[in-house]
Amino acid sequence: MAGSRGWLAVKGKDGPAVLAELELVRTEDTSSHPQRGMCIALPSGWFVVITRFASPLLTEDSLLPLSQGCKVIGVQWDEASVSVATAYENGKPAWHVEHNAESAVRVLVTSGELPPPFDVLHARFESEQDAADEAGEDVDCFHALPVELAETMTGFEYEFGAGAYGVPAFEGWKIGQEPIPRATSRRLRRRMARSARPWWKFW
Repeated sequence: MAGSRGWLAVKGKDGPAVLAELELVRTEDTSSHPQRGMCIALPSGWFVVITRFASPLLTEDSLLPLSQGCKVIGVQWDEASVSVATAYENGKPAWHVEHNAESAVRVLVTSGELPPPFDVLHARFESEQDAADEAGEDVDCFHALPVELAETMTGFEYEFGAGAYGVPAFEGWKIGQEPIPRATSRRLRRRMARSARPWWKFW
C-alpha cells in the first residue's frame, strides 16, 4: 500500500439504498480498478463505496445512521499517519481498531467486541514484526492490520480489479444535489408567490 485511501462497505442494504442514504447518485463512469468516486457490489453481499482519506462519508455522523438495520465498516489509511477500521451495526458502534504511525510500532487502539479474525491477524503481524526486528529492518508491520481486518471481514481488497470479484467494472458515483436550506426555501417560495401575483395586487 502507498499514499492514502478511504472506503466503506455495507452489508444488509443494496447499493441504491446505500447511495441514497449517503446522498450520492450514480454516474455513467466506470473503471476496471478501484478509485475515488467508484462503487461495487461484491458477491459476498457487501456493497463498497470508495472515497478518500478523511472523507466526510467516513465520519461517525455518516456511518452510524447508515448502519441502521445493517452492518457498516469504514476504512481510512495513510502511510504517514493513521490506519483505521471502524464497524457499526444496527445504529451502534461495534468495534474499532486504529494504529498511529507516530506511536510505538506494536501499539493498537481498540474498542468494542473485536471480530474473531483479529486474533489470527494480530498473531501473524506479531510474528512478522518479530522477524523484521531481528533482521534490523525499520518497518511497521502493524500499520496494515486495521485495513487487512476490514478486508478479511468484507472480502474487498483495494489492489484487486473488478474482474477479481466477477464483476465487469466499478461504477461511478457523485455527490447529489445539495438540498436548499429551509430558511432559503421559505424565502424562495415567498418570492415565487409574489412573482405569481397580478401586478395590481399588493398583498
